[in-house]
Amino acid sequence: MAPIRTVPSTANSESRGNPKPPTGYNLKRVIKGLRVGAKFRYNYEGVHDGPESYHYPLSLPVEQERPVDPRGPALKLKDLECVGTLGEGTGGYVLLVRKRGQAASPPLFALKSFSKKAVRSKEQMDNATWRNRERTALVSMEWNPFIAGILDTFYDARNMYMMLEYSPCGTLHEIIVRGVTPVNALFYFANIVCGLQHLHKHGFVHRDLKPGNILVGSDGYLSLCDFGPTAPIPRDSEVATEITHNWFGEGTLGYQAPEIITLDGQPPDVRFGTAIDWWAAGTILFLMATTHMPFKTPPPSKAVSPAEEEAQTQQIWEHIMARPPNWPPQPRVGPHLKALVEGLLTVNANARMGLHDVMQHPWLATVDWTKMRRKRYLPPSLGIPASEELSGDVKAPDPALFPGLCFAA
Repeated sequence: MAPIRTVPSTANSESRGNPKPPTGYNLKRVIKGLRVGAKFRYNYEGVHDGPESYHYPLSLPVEQERPVDPRGPALKLKDLECVGTLGEGTGGYVLLVRKRGQAASPPLFALKSFSKKAVRSKEQMDNATWRNRERTALVSMEWNPFIAGILDTFYDARNMYMMLEYSPCGTLHEIIVRGVTPVNALFYFANIVCGLQHLHKHGFVHRDLKPGNILVGSDGYLSLCDFGPTAPIPRDSEVATEITHNWFGEGTLGYQAPEIITLDGQPPDVRFGTAIDWWAAGTILFLMATTHMPFKTPPPSKAVSPAEEEAQTQQIWEHIMARPPNWPPQPRVGPHLKALVEGLLTVNANARMGLHDVMQHPWLATVDWTKMRRKRYLPPSLGIPASEELSGDVKAPDPALFPGLCFAA
């Protein structure tokens, strides 16, 4: 009798007691397929219960072409050309630029430059977040028609740049010089309130509100600009003495709130915050109504020593503490407007009028704030189109200061 032949088994098969899987068998794929099938049956329970062959119940997605962005590719610094200078500050220039190759009614932008050398010097002195103030404030807020927003940022070997919305029709200062009627003053002040409402809602204080920092758009509406001095609203846990060194002296002489000059006359629990902007707004409203500053202010001078500036600040403070705003006999101002201005120019920051008090004031009772925010009111006048503004007196800067920027011929 022939011996029975046995198939040798591997050590793994003997230890596990399982037969060897056939060639090409992939256990992981089988398990994955079973899991996918179980998940599909769970999600589509009751769709297919019959014995007939199964067909996918939904039509397969058709691959569609990706929509084309109507805005086109993002602009780069080399795509812009400078046509003039809008202003000059301690940190750099504000340039008027447009997209290259569009000579007929091109869109215009304001390009704010910051010298890298000046930024490094400022950081080494005291405030490491100095260069981020304006950018941080603008990118933290959603777009608003009463704020000159940021569009993009660039840099080259010498400077850093922020491209901002450009309002081509000057500033509120020029409108005040020409004269503002009480009705027009109400419209412009309501614009300022809308801008401050948006700014304060996002937790920032402008700290340098003045007519020169309020732009006039081609539609006749105003927008706030120059957020370099902007700072976050202090937390409740921060008392005045802890942040005085960061807030003292900020702003422009004549528009500074009393608590920015000194803490004398303020309550012990005074807080630095939105009241600073409302003081400046009251000063602007007084200026629009009377064409005069509410308190005697020295004439502006380009060359002022620190000692002279301190003396001027002290003089203004003495005038603020000595008497209320000095209303001239002409033009005559109504009682509601006087009450609003005096409520905004209250020395005690904690007792000063705020957003709710201003919006509910009788002088602004005729304003529908929803319509104002949507720009549904007819403005007092429309500005000059941007294409005509280029023919004005706009001086060209030195191209050597901006190595990455092209200049118009």
